[in-house]
Amino acid sequence: MAVVVGGVGYRNLRDHSVGLTVVDRLEGRLPAAEVVVEDLSYNPIAVVQWLEEISPRFARAVLVAAVERPGRRPGAVTAYRWDGALPGPDEIQRAVGEAVTGVIALDNTLVVARHFGGLPDEVAVVEVEPVVHEFGEAFSPEVAAAFDGICDLVASLACDAAAAGRLPRAPLGGILDPAAAR
Repeated sequence: MAVVVGGVGYRNLRDHSVGLTVVDRLEGRLPAAEVVVEDLSYNPIAVVQWLEEISPRFARAVLVAAVERPGRRPGAVTAYRWDGALPGPDEIQRAVGEAVTGVIALDNTLVVARHFGGLPDEVAVVEVEPVVHEFGEAFSPEVAAAFDGICDLVASLACDAAAAGRLPRAPLGGILDPAAAR
């Protein structure tokens, strides 16, 4: 079954463009019969509609984006299999409200797409800790140094179900303390 690789973020927003730059690099480089590479940086409700139109449905999704999380070093890459746990009703409503108003964020996309049943059961997430949040095309040195490895990781997770299966299962945000994953 097919896999979708989705980049989430904003173009020309330095480190926050990493998800889109990854899908730009991987477009046409992965086996087209098995992997669909897509910019998912638009209204999460529309993402759900797009996912629902695909037939057959995707077996796995691999999403990549820059996400600021406390406790991570700049440029850190965190990969995990999302456990699919949704927040409470108020947080889901907030995510839907933000989606309708145009907020583009990985957590929003995941929460809204899971809530409305658009995502496959298996979702691998690759988060990159951004350093700079300003207009421009160049990554920070930390994200630039990690970029090739991020592309390799996303390609591996898309093309190798066993690689995706070896990721730790975690809630949104992944596991901040690697020792906790053991």
